[in-house]
Amino acid sequence: MASVPLIRRVAEFVDALSFEALAPEAVVAARRLVLDSLGCALGAAQAQPVRQLYRSLPGLDATGPGTTVCLGSGRRATVEAATAINGAMLRYLDFMDVYWSRDVCHPSENIVPALAATHAAGGDGRRLIEAIAAGYEVQIRLCDAFSFQDRGFHHVSAAGFSAAFAVGKAWGMDAETMAHAAAVSGGRHLTLGVLSKGALSMAKAVGFALTAAESVTACRMAREGFTGPEEVFEWLFGKTAGAKEDLDAFAFDGRSRLPDVSLKRYPVQYALQAPVEAAERLAPTVAGRLGEIAAIRVGVRQETLARAADPKKFAPKNRETADHSLPSCVAMALADGVLGEAQFEAGRFADPDVAALTLKVEPFADADFEARLVGGRPGSVEIEMQDGTRHRAVEEVPTGDRTRPMDDAAVAAKFAALAVPVLGAERAGEVEAMVARLETLEGLDTLLAMCTAPAERALEVTR
Repeated sequence: MASVPLIRRVAEFVDALSFEALAPEAVVAARRLVLDSLGCALGAAQAQPVRQLYRSLPGLDATGPGTTVCLGSGRRATVEAATAINGAMLRYLDFMDVYWSRDVCHPSENIVPALAATHAAGGDGRRLIEAIAAGYEVQIRLCDAFSFQDRGFHHVSAAGFSAAFAVGKAWGMDAETMAHAAAVSGGRHLTLGVLSKGALSMAKAVGFALTAAESVTACRMAREGFTGPEEVFEWLFGKTAGAKEDLDAFAFDGRSRLPDVSLKRYPVQYALQAPVEAAERLAPTVAGRLGEIAAIRVGVRQETLARAADPKKFAPKNRETADHSLPSCVAMALADGVLGEAQFEAGRFADPDVAALTLKVEPFADADFEARLVGGRPGSVEIEMQDGTRHRAVEEVPTGDRTRPMDDAAVAAKFAALAVPVLGAERAGEVEAMVARLETLEGLDTLLAMCTAPAERALEVTR
């Protein structure tokens, strides 16, 4: 008898997934992740790529049943258009969650299609949590099983699979239909690794979002009987990985993966969190003496060096490159004593004092980190002054890592810092309160209405 295709087994798992079966810690994690993600998205509500998407995407200003809402602006849209725009918002600041295993991923990107699809279908808070859990469980297990990046592709290649399952769960599709939707969508999307190499572009913001939008369309097609290649996972693993044991990661052991992700303290690539945190700690030591710095030696693991310290990263021309630049991020943290979204928005990375400091950064692969912290994302910063004195700070585990999690107060403060400028304090507080009782919401209309800027703060999104 022929074995059941893996994508069908995944679909059966997603079909059986229920809110009632989720562990309490998984529900708590879901609430935290929704709050964090809404903040990250709202913080980029007026980013240039988002403005351009409003001008170019079809499906905006759609009305009637089956439509949803774009965060911040409140404009109605098809699920596809809202997924693309809200997804670009979530991704743009590089502030969302992260999971690292064989591959890296930002599973919160599944929250966007789950939210849009659940709302459009009239679903409640529990249905939303189920849809989010579906996306997380699929993408994290795929990340445990297989590395797109090791084969020259970008990790957002997973979006065609995970987003389809998130939408399928939101729409109550059966296992067979979800399997075909994910096969259609996942089988079409392998994103080249160039998306995050060298000088980065706006495409970074839509790598997952556009694929997730097409996953919505694939779900519509599958509901009408459209079929996909159900051996898609076997082909992907067999042709490009050749490691049969990778499939063991898809053993559905009953343990939720929602609590396994890390959150970010800084709006930069996750591997830069530790060196930035170390630099921020050292900043008071050299305050007012930046001109006396002779060298800044930054130790990281080799893979971080390769990703974030290539020549293009020493003179970033845009924020997409700057938030992936080890030397630029460390320089800004040292110069200002803090690293936040305001600096990127103001182009601080290009200011003469920061640019000069950036050129003094000497990144290196730390052999001790490689030996002791395999799988970790540590960082060290050592400043050598012109008089020969040295100052050093080490951060082996950054704040927000799943082994050193941010507490609820820190997550709430991060949300408020991003959301209040868009929504105002009153609405931001309402959103936080609703997310805290997400599973009790009978619908999502009010939540999304509160995620819209009030009239006096109306967003200019059409220019």
